[in-house]
Amino acid sequence: MAIDDLIKAVEVSGLERISEIMERSKAEAAELIRDAHAKDEPIKKRLLADSKQLIEIERNKLLSVARKESRMEVARTKSEIFQKVFEEAPRQLASVRERPQYRENLKVLLIEALEDLGNSGVVLHIDRRDEALLKDILHELMINSDIIPDLTTAGGLNVYTRDETFVVFNTLENRLKKAREIYRPEIFSILFGE
Repeated sequence: MAIDDLIKAVEVSGLERISEIMERSKAEAAELIRDAHAKDEPIKKRLLADSKQLIEIERNKLLSVARKESRMEVARTKSEIFQKVFEEAPRQLASVRERPQYRENLKVLLIEALEDLGNSGVVLHIDRRDEALLKDILHELMINSDIIPDLTTAGGLNVYTRDETFVVFNTLENRLKKAREIYRPEIFSILFGE
């Protein structure tokens, strides 16, 4: 029976050895898992931080594009409103002669032009509808000038030197055109509070 005891002893010894190896393997596996988790956490944090940064960059790009599109739309809308104001202005000018202050306005336009060109040797080009009114104003101001009713205008006049070297365009349409260009910032400020 010594062989049986020997085989049993070898088996018991083998089982103990297998058990030790299994325990050591489990301990090593647990250690490896702990090490992996320890190494994994900084990687996770770095990847998360990188992802957050990429998301923030993309968000900023989208916001920038949205702001730019919004500014362009606002500018386009403001420009359209500005255009509509100046499209409406000629319609408003059509009735300016009917207003009580038109006589005074025509007088001011005449005086402005004469300040640039002088009182003598000028020719006044006007709309036929203003001829009697302008003659009355010239008489009041004691100015003697030639009047040529060859314009079609909502109001105002053009004043030429006799040799036509110099001219002052002072019709309401010319003034409106100048105002559109010169006073654009002020008009935008009035319309939009800028």
